[in-house]
Order: sequence, then structure tokens, then C-alpha cells
Amino acid sequence: MSRHRNYRNLDFDEEYDSYDEVLGHSVEDSECGMSPGMEQYLYSRSKDAAHGFASYLPTGEDIKEEEEAVDDDTLHQPGSLNRSRHDSSTYEKPPLSQEDEVRLSSIMDELHNILGDQYSERELTQTIIANKFELEASLNALLNKGAAAAAAAARPYSNKAERDNGQSNAKTASAYVEQLSLTRNADANKSTPLQGSKTPVATASGNLAATPVVVATPNKNGNKPRVVRGFDVLGNDGFSKGAVGDNNLSINEQESKRSRSNTPVRGWRDKDKDKEKDKLKEKETPTVTRTPAKIRDKAVDVEKCYKQQRGGEKDLLNLVVVGHVDAGKSTLMGHLLYLQGNVGQRMMHKYEQESKKIGKQSFMYAWVLDDTEEERSRGVTVDIAQRVFESDKKKITLLDAPGHKDFIPNMITGAARADVAILVVDATTSAFEAGFESGGQTREHALLIRSLGMTQLAVAVNKLDTVNWSQERFMEIKTSLRHFLKTVGFKDADVIYVPCSGLSGENLVKPSTVEALNSWYTGPTLLQAIDKMKVPERAVSRSVRMCISDLYKGQGSNMCVGGKLDTGYVQNGDRLLLLPHGEVVTVKGVQVENAEPSTAFAGDPVTLTISGVDPNVLHVGDFLCDPSDPIPLATRVQARIVLFNIKVPLIEGTQVDFHYQSLTEPAKIRKLVSQVHKTNGQIVKKRPRALVNNSAGLIEIQFTRPLCLELFRDYKELGRFMLRIRGATIAAGLVTQILN
Repeated sequence: MSRHRNYRNLDFDEEYDSYDEVLGHSVEDSECGMSPGMEQYLYSRSKDAAHGFASYLPTGEDIKEEEEAVDDDTLHQPGSLNRSRHDSSTYEKPPLSQEDEVRLSSIMDELHNILGDQYSERELTQTIIANKFELEASLNALLNKGAAAAAAAARPYSNKAERDNGQSNAKTASAYVEQLSLTRNADANKSTPLQGSKTPVATASGNLAATPVVVATPNKNGNKPRVVRGFDVLGNDGFSKGAVGDNNLSINEQESKRSRSNTPVRGWRDKDKDKEKDKLKEKETPTVTRTPAKIRDKAVDVEKCYKQQRGGEKDLLNLVVVGHVDAGKSTLMGHLLYLQGNVGQRMMHKYEQESKKIGKQSFMYAWVLDDTEEERSRGVTVDIAQRVFESDKKKITLLDAPGHKDFIPNMITGAARADVAILVVDATTSAFEAGFESGGQTREHALLIRSLGMTQLAVAVNKLDTVNWSQERFMEIKTSLRHFLKTVGFKDADVIYVPCSGLSGENLVKPSTVEALNSWYTGPTLLQAIDKMKVPERAVSRSVRMCISDLYKGQGSNMCVGGKLDTGYVQNGDRLLLLPHGEVVTVKGVQVENAEPSTAFAGDPVTLTISGVDPNVLHVGDFLCDPSDPIPLATRVQARIVLFNIKVPLIEGTQVDFHYQSLTEPAKIRKLVSQVHKTNGQIVKKRPRALVNNSAGLIEIQFTRPLCLELFRDYKELGRFMLRIRGATIAAGLVTQILN
């Protein structure tokens, strides 16, 4: 059983007596119920009396104590100079403003950090106020006071005993002076006086200076004397090694003021001298120039490889389809792909059933290219759709561009990757006029594709079945477009006009069987017109240039980038330079549709799997190029532009949108150099105030960051750009010179 105390028969008097015997006093003697061990931490009024006895006097005045005579021998004892920070508990500071209180507290903390507790609060306060709250003056005054007190002990002695006694006292005072200093003089064993002083300073031999250890030395510049303090270490030239600022504070003191550190700050090296030494070392040390990395270890005969791999194949042609919104571009090309066999019967039936459910059965062929949910629900192409198909003579990469004016930047991105174009117009009554007149995309798209360097064009007069294959309507559209395209820069021999119907499929792949059309049209079908277009020459032997138009995460840690290989040749294992970031990446995989999977030549729409790069630095519009021949970076260029239909003249300082390949970047017209003739390029006027509608000029363009640009004379494919303002294309240009 557990034991319990018998409280019923307990004698409490005996219980208390036992406590007195154990603890030494009764419970009643204590003022609070607390253990004796904790009582020592309680505040005692008896202790307070020792702090300030004058508070109990009726007058409230301090009792002035008599100063005791201090013997010289006791003055120089080791502990005699250690004073308390408080002279009296009743000491009151003079009335100061709030700002002076803050300054006083700050300077006092700094003095405590430097000098420790050698001086009382009264001495510090009086010294700071007397020196007008200046840290340097207060510190010098306190150091001079300590040095003067130590130097006062040095006096001539009559006999050897007194000289020996004085020498020991002098050593004590000298040690005190050295205790105040932060660093020691390297030449302390020498008795050489400081530069500019009249009396030598105390040395280890016992000769103490009669003046404080503060001397004024002439500045190197000769402007004003420079103060050298007792705690500054002097160099061989007599000047302090610690640099002095404009406010006559050393760098050590400034750093201590910033850091509020309790640890004394050692003298720093002269940074200016260190910089000069480093420059001398750099001049003496031979600089090692970093050689650019090679694209591959072994040289490859690109022309020979191109003939071996692509010599027996069909020519590759990159084709973009442009036109006004709702002209039927996606339906036209989707039906062409279906008739060519690139889309299966089952898939086409699926598109037909799904389009019926949402009430858009006429869009079933458009869904071949518009594969996103947003495009199918809105019935508008938003992004570039890419498909590959073959004709009798060519292998064609089809790029379906959006026609809505809000997606012109996407259209420019797709058109920059194409070699030729198809311009689709709507032959429906008043539909052609809506797209061709001012504000329609037919004119703008024709201007854009011509400005991007395309010279061959096929005009598909779509939806001609809605006007019963009228020849008059066809000729009316052809006459209007022929005159406009000629002014843009297309030659009549390079433009083919084809009447067709995207929904019914007439005259797309096979000749039409409709008598209303065959009675007056005997020309080629749309596919035959594409076959007649010439393939441009491929610059396979030049340096690699590729603009990234698409990127996504690949397998593992690799990234996949897509785009058109403008120039050069790429194979697995190649090293390419990513600009403007400047990182070298390694090609892990090369993918080209209907081609050998490990190689790509100029003109191929390629997807590269790369490694060795952070995915966060990859952006659409960046370039991959040959490391030994990188693409130039420019922040300011000179360009020749041609202005289109603009409402406001172009002046200096105009903010524009700079469209280049897959990149859209804000820019500013920095300077109008000259106005030139549109045809021959001769200078019409220098430094014009503005460039007006349908004019040409030479201008300077400033960018906010470095961009990858090529000159038109070096790379025609990469030397063209567009300028747009508030959703409208105002000019097209050629890069003629890189200024910066």
C-alpha cells in the first residue's frame, strides 16, 4: 500500500518548527511565498541606497566628495587607470534636443567600441558636447588626454635608482598608450621621431614624447594637412596605410560606423594600390584567348552528303497559305489533303459527325488543320498548322496561317518559314471587296509575303461555285489583284490564278467536271500550280542558322526545339550556340518528316532534341548557330524601309513593334537618316523631319536588348523584318548595317 500522511492527527506547530530548523527562518518572516533560492533575485531596497544616497536628502543636492591625493607611484599602477563609466548615480546629462540625444548616443556607442570602458559617462558626454557632436574630434580629444597623462610621468632623473624606477613607470604608461591603439607601429623599437613632430614619441627604451600622439603631416596633394592618429600605422613614406575619406575619417572608422561592431577593425590595405598591382599583373601575365568551339569534331562534305541523301528525292517546298479571314483557307487545304490521301476515310467521317453535333458541318475539312478546341469552337485559325504531303514532283510542307487581324504576328512567323505562298480570296459577292479594300487582310497579307522575300504566288479564287462559276466574277477579281500585286512587286509571270471550291473539292487535285467551269477555264489545278513553282536554292554549305519557333519538353531532361533550318547542315552530336544567351548545346536527335532521322539540311522544317541548357533560358525567337561563326547581336541597326498605307507620318522617337522571324520585340525609331527613292534607292533628302505614306527611307532602329540579326547582303533569308504600330503593318525593311 502507498503511504499517506496522517493529516487528521498532524501537529502543525511541530510542522512549522521543523521548517525553521531546516530553512533557518519561519514562514511568517518572509514577505512573499517564494523559495529562498529565488529570493536572491528579488529587488532589495537596501541595495538601492548604495546607488544614490543623495536622493534621501531634503535639498536634493549631491554630496561633493573630496578628491584624494593620488601618489605618482599609485597613479601608474596597472589598475589605477581603469575607471568606472559612472562618476555618480545622480549624474544628470544636460538638457538636449531629441536629435542631439540620438547623435550623442550614437557617438558614445562608437567611442565605447573603440576605447572600451576607460572613460566615464560624464567624461564622454562632456567631451562629445564640447566637440559639437563630432566623432573624430571627440576621439582625438580623449586619446590626447590619455597620451598626455601618460607622458606627464616622463621627467629627468638625478640618479640611477630614480632612472630605473622612472623607466619601469614609463613602460607602464607606454603600455597604456599602446592599449588604446588598434594597431602597433612596426618600427616601435626605433627612436626615430614621427614626421612633422617636434618631440619624439615614446619608444620601448622609455623615452616618452611630451606632446600627444597626434601629428599633422602635409597631404600628398599639398592641399591641406592630413591628420595621422595614434592608432594609424605609418608606412615607410610617413603616411598612414589606412585610406582617409573626404570627411577626414579613415576607412576603418567608416566601416566601424556602418557595422556597429564591438570588435576593433584592423587596418585595411590600400585598394587603389591593389588595383594598380592587379593591372600590372594582368599586363605581365599573357592572356589566353578562348577559341570558339567547333560544331563537330570531324569535317563533313555537306555538298556530297546532300547529293547522296537528297539527290534522288523530290524537291522540298515550304508553302504558306494566307488570306482574309473566312476566305476558306483551312477548308481548302484540308480538302486537298483528304483528296491526296493524307487523311483517312474513318478520320474524315469522325470530323463530319463531330461538326454536325455543334452545327458546323461545313467546317469538317477545316478540322484537318484546326485541331485545337478553341479553333474548332470559334471557327477561326489561331496558330500555324503544319502538315507534310507529296505531289507528283515535290514534297510540300504546308503552313496554314491565320487570317484574322489579331493574329498577324502568328501569320508573320509562319510566312517567314515559307518559300512560296498561296493567296486565298473569297469570290462570294461583296466578300472579296471586304477583304481587299482598306482594312482587309488580303492587301496586308500580300504585302507581308512579298516583303518577306517571296516572289512566287498562287492565287486561289475560292468559293466560285457560289456565283455559278461566273467567268465575269473571276476576271473582275483577277484584274483587281493583278494591278495591286504588280505595285507590290510580284511579276505577272510568277503569279498563277486558279478558280476552285474548297467545300466541293472542284479543281483542287483533279480537273473539274463541271461544265460551267470547263467552258471557259483550261488552266492547271491548284496542286498542279504548286508543282510549277520553283524551289529556291538551298544554302547547305553555309554556317548553321535556325530560329526557334516552337519548343517543348522532351524525354528525360532534354528539350525539343522546332523551326526551319535556314542555312547549313545539322546531324546528331553537333554542338550549337544558343544566342543571345551564349550557351553551347548538344544535339541529341534530329527529326525531319519523311527524311533520314539523323540529318537535316537547309530548308528542312526540323525538330532538334538538345541537351546542356536550362529550359528557363529557352524562348521562341532565339537562334541556334555555328559556334565558330555566331550570328551577330545588335542593339542598334541601320535599315532601309518602305512605308505602306500609314495615317500618321513616321518621325524620330516613334515606338514600333519589330517583327523578325519568330520574334516580336519593341523598338524605337532613333534617327531618320535620309529619304530614298523607292525604285533605285537614290537619296532624295537628307535628315528628313518625317517619312510620309508610300515613301522609302534609311533609318536607325534602337532595341531594348541585344537581338540576333543578320545583314541582308550576307543572308537574304534573315535580313528582312516588319514594323507594326497598334495592330497595323506600317513598313517592311532590310537590315543594311549593324551599328551597335
